Amino acid sequence: MGSSITNAITIVDILMNIPRVGWIQRGVPRTTAESVGEHTLLVSYLTLLICNEVRRVDRSIDASKCISMSIIHDAHEALIGNVGNNARSLINEWKDLETRLFSELGLPEELNNYFREYRYALSIEGKIVNFTDKLATYMRACTYAKNGYDTRELINSYRELMERLLNEFPDGVKQVIQGLMASVYSWCDDGSLTNAVNHKSP
Repeated sequence: MGSSITNAITIVDILMNIPRVGWIQRGVPRTTAESVGEHTLLVSYLTLLICNEVRRVDRSIDASKCISMSIIHDAHEALIGNVGNNARSLINEWKDLETRLFSELGLPEELNNYFREYRYALSIEGKIVNFTDKLATYMRACTYAKNGYDTRELINSYRELMERLLNEFPDGVKQVIQGLMASVYSWCDDGSLTNAVNHKSP
């Protein structure tokens, strides 16, 4: 690819036009399924909000690094596309492959380092973005369920995954995120999911 500046528009254009395969597998039309680019924007917003909150209890958390990681966390999919979880499970050392692909984007070395920190959860900032990545998928699954698509299995599995990831944070940070998640769970579990799924099939 070209320079990191001119690469940016190419990467963004590609990501905005790659639908996330998990939604298509659950009946969401390809033309309306969330794209990788849309997912990235949601992850970035969630990271901004959560990072600002957790910095109240841990000022050492680097907000700039959090946001940088969230923006680039799926950039490598501009080269490989969006690979579903079932396919990923069949590929040995998937994280290593993603890291190698990211390095081929021609972005600055600092961003290569940030991607490694995120992908292997090597820093608290990486762990935050790993969490918000799952949170964004959980919230999107909830919105699709509210629109009648059967994403309940994803909702349940991602909630369990987020609960496990929370245990990787220091107690103070964990408590702040748990407080924020209470309203998210309430919003997702407001009773409209069952009604929506029962009245519309994918």
